[in-house]
Amino acid sequence: MTIYIAAWHYRARVVVQRTWGWSPVEELVLLHLDETPGPMESIKARLGLNSQVVGATLSRLMRFGLIELRTSPVPVLATSTLGQQLIRSGQPLPERTVDREIPISLIYERVGQSVFRRRDVDFVLERDVGQLAYAVRFSRDERDETDETMALRVGRFMAGSMRPGEWLRGVRAINSVLRRVYLKIDLNDAKNGVFPKNASDELVAALRATVSTGSLPSLAHQDRSPPPPIETEFDASNFLVGSAEHVDRFVEIVNKATQDVFVLSTFVASQADEKGREQRDRIIDALDKAIKRGVTCHLFFGTSLDENAKHAHAMEEIRVKLEAGGRSRGYLKVHRDPVRSHAKFLAADDGAGGAVVVIGSCNWLSSPFLAVEVSVLLREAGAAAAALDVLRAIVAPLHDASRSRENLRFMAAELRRSIIEVGRHRMEPSEILKARFSVVYSADHDALLRRAAHDAKKRFICCTHRLGAPMVPALFTPAEVAGRRLEDVRVLYSRQTGPVKRRHVSEQRTRLHGVVDVIGVRDPQLHCKFLLWDDDDVVVSTMNWGSQSGRADDPMDEIGIHLEGPGLAAALLDRVEQLLPEADDP
Repeated sequence: MTIYIAAWHYRARVVVQRTWGWSPVEELVLLHLDETPGPMESIKARLGLNSQVVGATLSRLMRFGLIELRTSPVPVLATSTLGQQLIRSGQPLPERTVDREIPISLIYERVGQSVFRRRDVDFVLERDVGQLAYAVRFSRDERDETDETMALRVGRFMAGSMRPGEWLRGVRAINSVLRRVYLKIDLNDAKNGVFPKNASDELVAALRATVSTGSLPSLAHQDRSPPPPIETEFDASNFLVGSAEHVDRFVEIVNKATQDVFVLSTFVASQADEKGREQRDRIIDALDKAIKRGVTCHLFFGTSLDENAKHAHAMEEIRVKLEAGGRSRGYLKVHRDPVRSHAKFLAADDGAGGAVVVIGSCNWLSSPFLAVEVSVLLREAGAAAAALDVLRAIVAPLHDASRSRENLRFMAAELRRSIIEVGRHRMEPSEILKARFSVVYSADHDALLRRAAHDAKKRFICCTHRLGAPMVPALFTPAEVAGRRLEDVRVLYSRQTGPVKRRHVSEQRTRLHGVVDVIGVRDPQLHCKFLLWDDDDVVVSTMNWGSQSGRADDPMDEIGIHLEGPGLAAALLDRVEQLLPEADDP
């Protein structure tokens, strides 16, 4: 008897990078030339090596710029400046790498969540299953697999099959194939203890139960829970506060990039918009210089509320400006469909093997840079890689963003690999403060705010750009809970939206007098969104806590970064307060 199990068939190409260290012979030759520059014959004689070994070793060392040929006063081989620097500083020699692409064809079944090689199992297409009675079918609530989710499964599947010195850079999803199929299982084989190669314990148990009872197995639960917090390095200098600092850091980050720059702005201003032109021109000029250096710039916008395609047209204007003179040479990727997210990102490699990610309130491509903005700057590899994963998930729905997704995936993979190398070669403990880092998705914001209102012991402060219809249950009620216990409870805002008028906010201010300070700040306008409690906990977000509610079915619509570390909340509050005037009522 044969049963059919809902499954996914995935075909793509994976990029595996092989790395080589340096042999003792190569290191010995390098050290010898550092002490005694000389010809090839002296190396052979001094070290007792044959000509073939010495020649191959010198070739590799010269290829990496570690030794050089000096012609004066007599021709000799000697250690180069780079080689001397590495020897004297104790740094590791640069690794040699080569990439190879491997085609994969995998089947992911939905009962035991096993992953099989295509050649090891049989399947039929979804349309060919028809009304067969013995089929474990896809449920109506089944979430489609994507290149992103399958890439994670590919990584886990290949983890034990790579050669020593190899690591998986990522999956090339361009021209990939992902489709629903049904895995064929012969229950007679299962009865005799024969199961597909790499079958999970859960699948084996389910098939044995089917053989015993005659009942079909059930689909496994799809776990979409967020990852646990990670430990990172973060101090208060990595908060960006104020418009001027945002522009300066944007230019600095983009100027250092050598490979990729990613910009996600909720809105895009027209090139005819004079408000904030000088600062936006600095941003466009930095992107233009990066493109001329051969850096690939990926530009996205978020809003789906695009009447008359205003933001799409503005993005096209940026493309035309950056491609003026035909110098972009394929290094500009402008996406004119919205990603449907309120998140704001800047991400780039740092030109030294790492990456920088900025997440916060700043609309890089539309802001007039007059308001108070707050963002977090992530440099540590683990946190930056997690943030790149979030950005990749946000842009994933765009059909023309496959190259951008691939570059984000590779960049995150290289960061994670670098964590091992940094730990291996770090000579002394880092002086940067440790903090716990976690991503806050749309629907998680409300629960986190309420938990903070109950847990706070010293202060509870929330800054929202707007107050709207949900302001009482979403913000004022939790703040009141905190205010009944604490002396310092504040809600800062700049605007009302929707049906809410100034009198409605005034009524709440009067009702909460002595419990919660409801502070309106008109100039400078507060465009920042953050929540902080006590001295150590802070959430920098894109969420307008007082006018929006996060949706569970759209987790990428709003993104926040929760950081818990010594003095972080107190430090951010101090920097924001320096930019605020005396409170007024807008």
